[in-house]
Amino acid sequence: MKKALWVGVAIAIAAAGAWLYGSLVREEDDTSRPVRLLAIAEVQTLDLSFSRSGRLVTPVPEEGEPVAAGSLVARIEEPGLSQDVADLERQSAQVRARDETRREAVSQLKAELAQVESEERRTTRLVREGIAASADLETLQHRREAAQAGIRAREAEKQQLAAEEDTLKVRVEKVQRFEKEGTLASPVAGRVLTRYRRQGEFVEAGSPIVTLEVSSPYLRVEVPEERLSAFPQAARVRVWPQARPDASFFARVTSIKPRSEFATRRNWGLQSRDLKTFSVRLVPEGEGVVAGQTFVVEAGKR
Repeated sequence: MKKALWVGVAIAIAAAGAWLYGSLVREEDDTSRPVRLLAIAEVQTLDLSFSRSGRLVTPVPEEGEPVAAGSLVARIEEPGLSQDVADLERQSAQVRARDETRREAVSQLKAELAQVESEERRTTRLVREGIAASADLETLQHRREAAQAGIRAREAEKQQLAAEEDTLKVRVEKVQRFEKEGTLASPVAGRVLTRYRRQGEFVEAGSPIVTLEVSSPYLRVEVPEERLSAFPQAARVRVWPQARPDASFFARVTSIKPRSEFATRRNWGLQSRDLKTFSVRLVPEGEGVVAGQTFVVEAGKR
């Protein structure tokens, strides 16, 4: 008798649990009720850093200061780089002067060669007629060969000078690139969100100098798959700060992440943490929000 009683109690408890679970599921799947989820205000940020180490020699913008695209953010010390560039440019000028001297020498040798060849042809005729001695012709031939050898030597010197000038150009480019690495410019316009270093401090390569806020704050909310229909593209939803329900405003859906992920800790109070959710991005309409604030988002039928 007792055994049958306990079996009946177990069946009753199971039935009550099944009914309660079903009611919860029906409540969760009830699309007629508005959806309320938590959202957090976020911004797109960009960390700016140097590719080499050095000491800051210029002031770093303060938090909240605007930064224009391409403007100087900071510069690190560059000891001796300007002198190196001047010395390399001086060496390049010397190489160009030597090349100019070489070209003048080649022109003189070619003029001398033309004169020797003309005289050699005249002497050859005189030798054939028996008027001039063969020794004079041999002397002119030696002079012609010497002039041709001089021209070849000067032409070979041209290749050497060209190689020296190319080497100096490469060294100048390296120094200039090194100088450029010592200058930190902002690739985009934004506002300084965080400043990590001040003028005079030593910074390591890759260490952030400032973090820029490159976009206005937006809201990101994690929506369960069964409620995703309440957040269509470009839809307007009502939003209010979690601590101030009376300060509500509207936001518009701008993008939906194409794949789902497990719900994060901040939404455990409003939805089960074992649910898979889609990340939805909202842009406030005419209302400013602060990055890091938590908001309640309401969508769907009321």
